Amino acid sequence: MRVFAFGSNGSGQLGIGHTEDVSIPTECLFTSPTPNDKVVNIVAGGNHTLILTDSGAVYAAGCNTDGRCGPGIQALQEENGTKNGQAEENILRFRRIFLSDTSTLKTIDTFKCVSATWEGSILVPSTQDKVFVLGSTAKGELGLGKDITTPILDPGVSIPNFPPRGTTVASLASGMGHTVAILSNGEVYGWGGSRKGQLGDTLKAEKIVWEPAKVDGIPFSATGAVCGREFTVVLGQRSQGEFVVLGDEGNRWGIAKIPHSLRSTSGDAARSGYLDIGSSWHGIYVHAASKSENGLYSQSTPGSEPAAFPGHLIAWGRNDRGQLPPPNLPSLIKMGVGSEHVLALLEDGSVATFGWGEHGNCGPDTDSRGNVAGAYNFVSLPDDGGGGKVVDVAAGCATSWLVVE
Repeated sequence: MRVFAFGSNGSGQLGIGHTEDVSIPTECLFTSPTPNDKVVNIVAGGNHTLILTDSGAVYAAGCNTDGRCGPGIQALQEENGTKNGQAEENILRFRRIFLSDTSTLKTIDTFKCVSATWEGSILVPSTQDKVFVLGSTAKGELGLGKDITTPILDPGVSIPNFPPRGTTVASLASGMGHTVAILSNGEVYGWGGSRKGQLGDTLKAEKIVWEPAKVDGIPFSATGAVCGREFTVVLGQRSQGEFVVLGDEGNRWGIAKIPHSLRSTSGDAARSGYLDIGSSWHGIYVHAASKSENGLYSQSTPGSEPAAFPGHLIAWGRNDRGQLPPPNLPSLIKMGVGSEHVLALLEDGSVATFGWGEHGNCGPDTDSRGNVAGAYNFVSLPDDGGGGKVVDVAAGCATSWLVVE
């Protein structure tokens, strides 16, 4: 597998060897040999990126002033390395993360799930029931408690007493300042910012949840989640169309107003099956399992009825920069949803982008405001890219990613 990236790169978060933004997909570089196994997840914070592969290896690039990208094996082994000293400012090539379990003194080098807040990283080892954290936690982003607000440079810090005994973490999702963990028993726990209801109504009054707390009000057994800036979408059985949106009902972009085509007859839960759900900072994107009779729905203002367009993508939320799907978007196979832009891998193997593209993350062609609005761009691999087929896409904060085989 190879990975190509384009977009915002001021801290080297694209892992292409420098800190300049690029609008043409550029192959990512690795300090160790490029991983040969499948890339299963790419998550991005504000200025750093984590890549998880099928073998459990995690690679990081970008800002590392607070240790959010973790140490490599050499730094971990050095007495005065990252663990006890200062982290590197920026990592310009993807470097494999190695952590240290302080209770066993063993090196941890494989993980089953990862997520990233704006300035932090959360990693769950493949072989341990622990959640390790790196980076900044000024407002509870890393779930370590109210007394810990300084950056976590030690590559051996895990959240105390979590997950609960008898459970494991099945998946993670993070927004800018909050995280949710889906447990093996289908329960949901969360920490970080909560004042906008992103961790459910019962935790809203706390404003900041400093340690993992159970998120109540989920009407099904959870299987996954995605996080916007101040909301969370919890997923259940996709074939049954189960999902619920946690967030402020007064959200100015109408995030809580699920389109009628996705609601049950009682209006309290989703009904139509779906393949995937993604979220931007201010929008929700549902990849429908099949073409609906009414086609594509989008909603840009609270309370308005969705407009119908042909396609497979159902989206609602903010649209001032063209973040919602254009009317003529073809059917897609997979999607990557970033802060305010989207990548769609289409049925014919091409990649379309739309939304806010000021940093080149939608390709080189944008309007005067740096947007691709009401239309989409095609983005292709460079002629000198060695060929290959795009098999997956991902997006972060003005960053875009193509996985190529």
